[in-house]
Formats: sequence, C-alpha cells, structure tokens
Amino acid sequence: MKTFKITTSWTGFSEITIKADTLEDAIDLVRMGEYDSNDEVSTGNGLDCGYQDEEIIETEEIKETEDA
Repeated sequence: MKTFKITTSWTGFSEITIKADTLEDAIDLVRMGEYDSNDEVSTGNGLDCGYQDEEIIETEEIKETEDA
C-alpha cells in the first residue's frame, strides 16, 4: 500500500479564547501566534460550520524507506 500526502485549501474561520490585559494585546498575541492551539476552534474542527470551498491544491506520494 502506498502513502500519500494531500494538501487542501479551504475558506473558514477560527474562534480563539485568549487572556490579555487589553483587546489590543489580545489581537497582537493572536497575530503573532502566541496562544495555545487547544483554545482554538475552527470550521472543520469544532464550529458547526464545516469546510467551505475545500479543494485539493497539492498531492505527493511519500516514499517509504526500508527499516534495517
């Protein structure tokens, strides 16, 4: 059996829960990616919206190596 990596692109959105002193600080933290990904839900993984306009943009067969 072969192994493939399939990359998809989709339109969606996330909801991130974050603690900060001000709204501006919270926005900056999200823009820098400084938050726990466990505090994020997005379309496709928790928000009841599903994926929108998902399409396959790249495929690659992963070469298997033999273990010695």
